[in-house]
Amino acid sequence: MVAAILTVWTDVPADIEADFNDWYNREHLPDRVYRMPGFVRGRRYAAIAGAPKFLTLYDLESSAVMLSEAHVALRRQRTARDLLFVPRFQNTIKGICDVACRVGDGEGGFLVVMPVIAQPDRGAEFSHWVCHELLPELARSRGVASAAYAIRNAEVTQASSAKDDRAGDRYLENFLVIEAASEQGVGTAMRCLDAANLASAGGAPHLLAAPCALRILYTLHAPARADALP
Repeated sequence: MVAAILTVWTDVPADIEADFNDWYNREHLPDRVYRMPGFVRGRRYAAIAGAPKFLTLYDLESSAVMLSEAHVALRRQRTARDLLFVPRFQNTIKGICDVACRVGDGEGGFLVVMPVIAQPDRGAEFSHWVCHELLPELARSRGVASAAYAIRNAEVTQASSAKDDRAGDRYLENFLVIEAASEQGVGTAMRCLDAANLASAGGAPHLLAAPCALRILYTLHAPARADALP
């Protein structure tokens, strides 16, 4: 069961993109998805509209996975290529968020992501609108496979960010993520997540001014294992 999502969103210098992608697909992603109990799936995307360019989503059984002894140890065990690429991340946005609601089970070849915050004193109103109106409407739309809303786990984020490798990384508060199976679905999601629509329900963009559309690059699923978290 997916209860939380870890996001790592970043740019890298253009001259190292090919090597960066090879390292991420062959080493960085497998080290987490295959070795870490509680990691369910890892997916990498590249932006087709918006920035930063590269996004990784890790589906987790719990946000607490990020504080496990296994994960803390992994962050200390840097390979030569880790030490080469991790410091080269630019404009990095990260998030450790609990899934508040999800509508639909489909996976698409495209993703639309919008980091958001609630306006002061409108948090409950905004969350209700997202979970009971926005996401069901999107999930019924042609070309949309599923939609989810995730909210920052403040305790885990604070503990994890204290071990950051780079100064200046930014953290998501909340975010909306829409799986789309077609360009039509992408367009629908982009329109529904614009700033004016969010504002009318008590929300606002956060960190990015507009939604980001991305295409899938690579996916890994965790193997079944006896030590997985319940």
